[in-house]
Amino acid sequence: MAYPGETKVFLMENAETSIWTHVEKEICTETPDGSETEFTVSTAPAAITGLVSGTAQPHYVNSDGEYFRKDALVFFRLNGRDTVVDTQTWTITIATTTVTISPAPETTDADAVVVSYSHTESDRSDEIINVTPAGGGRPLEFVTVQGGIKVRIEKAQEQKTISFEVLSVDGGFVQYVNGNEVSETIAGATSGSDVLKGSVGAQTRGAKTIVIKVDDPETDNERIECFYNVVGVSDEGSAPSDGYWNETCSFECAPQDYCRLTRLVGQG
Repeated sequence: MAYPGETKVFLMENAETSIWTHVEKEICTETPDGSETEFTVSTAPAAITGLVSGTAQPHYVNSDGEYFRKDALVFFRLNGRDTVVDTQTWTITIATTTVTISPAPETTDADAVVVSYSHTESDRSDEIINVTPAGGGRPLEFVTVQGGIKVRIEKAQEQKTISFEVLSVDGGFVQYVNGNEVSETIAGATSGSDVLKGSVGAQTRGAKTIVIKVDDPETDNERIECFYNVVGVSDEGSAPSDGYWNETCSFECAPQDYCRLTRLVGQG
């Protein structure tokens, strides 16, 4: 039995990593008109964080207007500008492909409702040897002006990176850098048919969401690292003759597409 408490350490033997197909800022079918509350996306958003079983959760905005991300990020698009929907003013629920916003947004609130979300999971937990989240730094520069005073300049936050060291099983991770994997069934094998999969470089790549979840069995607390809208930027292999074939692959995303969630059980 787990008891509410503070987690001192997260052991990666209790971790799982999934890679999802990401949809970035899909424009919903319906147009805000002051009475419409249901807005439709083409594919059902998945509950990638698992915070509520089987139900995709929208982002959350606090009373100061600051927000964090969960399974779906919903925007109001007005005059070409996207603004995260204030969940203190509007209630958002998601059921299959329908995003319900209450009260109904007016034409002065939005020209369109736009949603970023993920679907279709690929669980890669049993291939991963090591995970290295990095980047996302906020560089500072100090400029000396007359009188010897140093003026601090805060530069824009850098991109976030996530790197994996993985067992190179089957096709491995190269498709995330090369492009979409293509599958072909080949008849004429000794027994049944063979399946051939391949990925050629410099082809169209689809955006992905990477979710790493690790729980603490003693408290049931959970850390969830979310990297939304990532692209693969490198994939290198190592195959020593006295060892096994492994790969090191890296993904990058904008700083606003990274969110660390910590679920504290029984402490609300």
